[in-house]
Amino acid sequence: MDDDLLLGQLQHHWAGSSAGVALFERVGRTHGDPEVAAEIRLMAAAVNDDREALRQIILKVGGKPSSVAATGARLAELLGRLKPNGRIVRRSPLTDVLELEMLRTAVSGKRSGWQLLRALAPHDSRLDERVLDELLRRAEDELTRLEKMHMRVGLERLLEPEPGGD
Repeated sequence: MDDDLLLGQLQHHWAGSSAGVALFERVGRTHGDPEVAAEIRLMAAAVNDDREALRQIILKVGGKPSSVAATGARLAELLGRLKPNGRIVRRSPLTDVLELEMLRTAVSGKRSGWQLLRALAPHDSRLDERVLDELLRRAEDELTRLEKMHMRVGLERLLEPEPGGD
């Protein structure tokens, strides 16, 4: 196994997990639907736990999580808030929908990383198959929950006319 490539893969996912944690925390604070916001806050804690599991894997493989990658990813998450929604001061109703789509994308990326590590585990004793199975199960559960929230909020926002609109 090429440890340099494996560590490179893990560092990319470390950067993504850093942005993902920041995104989950922000959406948990700002989402327009209080029920969704509460569920996202709970998920943010689990996503942070997954990031810690990734940190442990990086250490076990002989690497060190990159603070530069984590900082860059968080900066990218901040810049990702700038979007052409026609609103300068207040959130667009569409923001709630787009943020849930971003969360689904983030968790899909996390799941892909766990899937690859799980496939590598039989070839590398540093990768714990049981831990990876649990991380995969949690990612699948998160995706299912996010899909339901996304569909509900998306339908509500897109089917109901905006207050003050025609």
